[in-house]
Amino acid sequence: MPKADRSIAVSRAEWRHDGLTRLRLVFIGWVVVFHLDLLLRLTIDLPWLRPLIETGYLGVDGFFLLSGFVLWLGYGSRPPTDAASLGQFWLRRFARTWPLHILVLLALAALVGLVMATGGRIHEPERFGMRDFLLQAALVHAWEATERLTWNSPSWALSVEWAGYLAFPLLVHAWRRIPAFVLLPAAGLCLAGLWVMAELSPGVGLNLSLHLGLLRFFLEFAMGLSLGKLATEDRLPAALPLLAGGALVAGLLVRQDALAVAGLAALIATIWQRGAVSARSEKPDLSLRLGEASFGIYICWVFVEAGMVGLLRVVQPSLAGRTLLMATGFAAALGIGWLAWRYVEEPGRRWLLQSERKATGLFVEVPR
Repeated sequence: MPKADRSIAVSRAEWRHDGLTRLRLVFIGWVVVFHLDLLLRLTIDLPWLRPLIETGYLGVDGFFLLSGFVLWLGYGSRPPTDAASLGQFWLRRFARTWPLHILVLLALAALVGLVMATGGRIHEPERFGMRDFLLQAALVHAWEATERLTWNSPSWALSVEWAGYLAFPLLVHAWRRIPAFVLLPAAGLCLAGLWVMAELSPGVGLNLSLHLGLLRFFLEFAMGLSLGKLATEDRLPAALPLLAGGALVAGLLVRQDALAVAGLAALIATIWQRGAVSARSEKPDLSLRLGEASFGIYICWVFVEAGMVGLLRVVQPSLAGRTLLMATGFAAALGIGWLAWRYVEEPGRRWLLQSERKATGLFVEVPR
């Protein structure tokens, strides 16, 4: 492929939809509030919030759906085929995730070592062993390789996402061959699989991570690919907005996770459909920036959690105090995540891609 064509392909693959980027903020905010409530138990005193807050783990399912959808938008018409394009695809995924992931893991190791050296108390110290550290560093720990959440526990989702990135070049070619009329039934089969998984886990639903988390991811990733193809072929059902609202609300109220996932999938497609002709904002607002920083917010949550656990060991706040801590922890998670995105994730990504450009002599755009 000529150099100019390579730059066009990269530019198209990296194009983003502002509405979907802002949706990432909604998903990560939902996940953060869910984890904060596990510590603060706000829903015990405010049970009317349970249908929304106690299902916050479904924000991760939103990311899995969105991953397949967006990757199809970027690469469905120009899938990586030869060694060069495959290498560039995987390098871009690696550059976007690994630098921040490994830095957070090393920082967490330093924090654990410091607490142990000063005689501090660590809950279940066996979770911080070398084997689990290496599995997590390699991002294979959620491939049924371990039975317990260790070190930076949210990184299980990054582990299954990485499996999806490795498989994507094969999947995209398979999906290009699937007739459009098969895509909705195929997505329905994926939903049926999710429903079975949730029914087999009473009280857990789709909140599955190390065990069956990989299957959870690929079912939703496949749904995202199917919706992405339907979107680019202008075959999305006209009733999508109604389906998005109805299925999501009903799923949350009756605690049927698969139904809620159907609503999330329809929501993603609806947001894309309504803004498909719009360009990126010339002046990104706060919600857009925080959406871009969603990975940083997610992967750095462990430090907010550590601070909150330490605080709750010495104080027993009232409902008002726990509400204030919820707001403070939420703001801290967004702030730390944005700083990580701005000063680690983005510079690390740019450095790796620029190093690849210098090594190969190819022109590769590195958009902000």
